[in-house]
Amino acid sequence: MSPQNKRAWIAIAVVVALLVLAVAVNRATTKHGTAAVTASASSIAKAGLPDCPTATGDGEVHDGLPPLTLPCLGNGPKVDLSRLRGPLVVNIWAGPCAPCQTEAPLIQEFYAAAAGKVGVLGVVDGAYPDDPDDALDAAHGLGLHYPSLFDQHGKLATLVRTTGIPTTLFVRSDGTLAYTKIGQLQKGELSEKTRQYLGVEVDVPS
Repeated sequence: MSPQNKRAWIAIAVVVALLVLAVAVNRATTKHGTAAVTASASSIAKAGLPDCPTATGDGEVHDGLPPLTLPCLGNGPKVDLSRLRGPLVVNIWAGPCAPCQTEAPLIQEFYAAAAGKVGVLGVVDGAYPDDPDDALDAAHGLGLHYPSLFDQHGKLATLVRTTGIPTTLFVRSDGTLAYTKIGQLQKGELSEKTRQYLGVEVDVPS
C-alpha cells in the first residue's frame, strides 16, 4: 500500500470512530435529556408510589440537606430538599445498583414500621445510569412503596460528598443532617441509627 493510500485509510478510520462516538454521546444525552425526566403515566400507575413529602421548612438550614429541587417519581410536585424536615431517612439509590437492590427490602420494612414516626424518601441517582421509567420498574419489581424523587444528574450524591451509592441520610426534626451512612444497610441498622441519631424508636418485626 502506498503512503498516500495508507494515510487515506487512516483518515477514514478516524472519521468512522468520531461518528461512532457522536452516536454514543447522542444516545446518552437523549436518555438523560429533559424529556427523560418525566415518567410515563403507565409506569407511575404500575409502581403506585405515594406522593412525595410536602416541604415544611422556610428554607435552607445550615448543615442540612442542600438546596436542590427534584421531581417526584410518583404523582406530586417537585420537592426542594432544603425545605424538608425530619425525622426523615433519605436513601440515594439506583435500579442497576446491586447493593441498593439488596438493602431495598430492609428499607421497605422500616418504612412500614416507621409510619407516623419517621419519614422515608428515596432519591434515584440517574447518573448510574437510570431514567424515571427504569426507576419505577425497579421500585415495582423490588416491592418498594415509599416515595422517591428522581435526580437526573446525581447532584445530591455530589453535594453531600458521598463516595458512592447506596447512601442513607438521617435528617433531624430541625432539618440538620445527623448522620450519613455510605454503603449497603444491614439488617437492623436503620432502626439502630434512627434511635442513635434521630432519637426515635422504630420496632421493625424480625
